[in-house]
Amino acid sequence: MIILCLWLSAGSPLAAGNGSPAGDRDKEVPAWSEEEIRARFKTMPSIFTKRFSEETRRQIRIYVHSRRSFAEDLLGRGSVYFPIIEQYLKQYGLPLELKVLPIIETNFNPLAVSQAGAAGLWQFMEGTAEVMGLSTGRDLDERIDIHRSTEAAVQYLALLYNKYQDWALALAAYNCGPRYVNRAIRRGKSRDFWTIARYLPRETQKYVPRFLAASYLVHFYHEHALAPALPDLDLQLTQDVRLPAAICLSDLARIAQTPLEVLQRLNPAYGDGCLPRDPKGPLVTLPKRSVGFVLGYMNLPEEGRKYFPELEKGFDGPAPAPVIEDYSVVYYAPMPEESLSDVAALFDVEESLILLWNGLEPEPRFDGERELMIYLPIRRPFHLPKSHFSRLPRYSRERLSPMSAEPDGNDPATLMMDAIRPQRFWHHTMGLGESLGELCRRYRIADVQLLHACNPAALWSPGEVIRIPRPDEDMAVRP
Repeated sequence: MIILCLWLSAGSPLAAGNGSPAGDRDKEVPAWSEEEIRARFKTMPSIFTKRFSEETRRQIRIYVHSRRSFAEDLLGRGSVYFPIIEQYLKQYGLPLELKVLPIIETNFNPLAVSQAGAAGLWQFMEGTAEVMGLSTGRDLDERIDIHRSTEAAVQYLALLYNKYQDWALALAAYNCGPRYVNRAIRRGKSRDFWTIARYLPRETQKYVPRFLAASYLVHFYHEHALAPALPDLDLQLTQDVRLPAAICLSDLARIAQTPLEVLQRLNPAYGDGCLPRDPKGPLVTLPKRSVGFVLGYMNLPEEGRKYFPELEKGFDGPAPAPVIEDYSVVYYAPMPEESLSDVAALFDVEESLILLWNGLEPEPRFDGERELMIYLPIRRPFHLPKSHFSRLPRYSRERLSPMSAEPDGNDPATLMMDAIRPQRFWHHTMGLGESLGELCRRYRIADVQLLHACNPAALWSPGEVIRIPRPDEDMAVRP
């Protein structure tokens, strides 16, 4: 039986502060035991022959002993970037172990620029970026675009592996270039990295050992009582969407009811702060919780937008605070036959986030008793302050109270309260030209009258959010 428990995020561990589930960095530092580390290192899966070199030992000690807060910050940033990197590694069939590469490149800083001019999360030089199809202009430097640069880096790594058929050599070539690796192979008369390492540039000699140290950190941080310093959930639970029109991030932040700093961190490539025009619609990364309202609002006709004057372009001031909390926390006990990928698919959450939220080993086994903590965005259509509701026709602000009588129809208060009750409905934003027949086919609803019964006051207009009845699953709420 599936066991669930939903709480409002105000009581969740991530609600206050930076999102770290531990929230305590002053805990006692475990004793350094090289013997235990060597034993774990020996069991660690690797995409090439491992060697516990002095550089690997030194870097692991930095992570787990001398600079623990730095390591916890790295792991926290990984919650933002691991899901994106894994997405492209899976798409191109590359090992997921490569996801740690930006740790040694930039410590997960997409705005990093080296003295040599390499830029972005993956440190592309301009020449290599152009070869891989990345723009490097002033208004849009795709080396800083998290998605475009990650896809290009994965493609480049695939080319290097096809050339050398060895991941250690491919990583070395990524760092110093194929010319130096080819020369080292000739001088060392070998294609084994550890044999030819002395013929490589000094920085590249350290590069592969540091990769192994970063892999150790990601695999075994929980063994060293390290707690990832997780950022706000708006940075972790995100979605890429194409908007119907170009817009500046400052205006988009107000519509999304999201701090501008969050959108800037999610979309660092837009140097002038505005999304470029695109025939397909500009691509932007948003917090998942805000996607429904942003698309609904931007597709509204002008007649509908008049009820939200603060969301028009050209206004000043900070984004107002949301009405209710934005996330719920779920406790779920997977059964022995379930895998991590099963749990991730059930909740539509990336595997790497579940690992970091719960301090799990990379391939955990479940027993039906251990509960996992999973954060879910509350996707609300009208994610607005209370003052906005007085401008909506037919609806009363008093309906925002959970203690009030059950209101009818599709007013924002009803939809928002649905979001914090045990879920009986999905919420769907009506698109332009979308018919009820299409909704019935998409959600496998037998009778269109059921939609009318669940939405008695619906106008079925673009941008309107309606309730879709969902079947009762074999779920039980843990008291």
